[in-house]
Amino acid sequence: MIADPTAERPQVIVADRQLIVCQGIGSLVTQIPEVALGPFDTDQAGLDKLLSEAHGATILVLGVRLSDSDLTSVLDMVRKNYPQVMIVVVADDTEFAFIRTAIKSGANSVCLMSQILTSMPKILGKLVEGHSIVPTDILRRLTSETADSLSRREHEILALLVDGLTNFQISARLGLSENTVKYYLKAIYQKLDVNSRGAAIAKYVAGQY
Repeated sequence: MIADPTAERPQVIVADRQLIVCQGIGSLVTQIPEVALGPFDTDQAGLDKLLSEAHGATILVLGVRLSDSDLTSVLDMVRKNYPQVMIVVVADDTEFAFIRTAIKSGANSVCLMSQILTSMPKILGKLVEGHSIVPTDILRRLTSETADSLSRREHEILALLVDGLTNFQISARLGLSENTVKYYLKAIYQKLDVNSRGAAIAKYVAGQY
């Protein structure tokens, strides 16, 4: 009996709210000999099911948003239920707040979308060898920034603002009253030195907080 040459290679599962993004990353993964491409998913419930059925070494390539959840929720779920899974978060250069969240939540690596063709093969190769890797330019930016002044709950609310949710939708998602959400928003505006949702979102996605 001939052994399956892909059997010993880590499986790469790709998850992003847009299927076309999953397919694009998947096509790149298929060209990397150290790993084998697994399935895609666009929501947290589906990803949870895929991970529960995965066997052997597994690497999750994760976008900053799924269709039903934000990055923090997904990272919490994976770290709690599947601590053995290695995680690579893919983000745009303008989404530095999500990059910071990924590093703080224990992601093994971060890959900028603008550098994915050159960075992803290196990152996956290092993960296969058992090494976490964060690009030097990202590390430099992380270490040069001032201390994060926002609380975890404020991060959650800002992430939902970025997704376009209203105060009512945020209150329903987080189990808070609308007045409590307004209180948090007021505190966020003060900390970011802004006076509008748009300005707060702009600062957050640029990592300027």
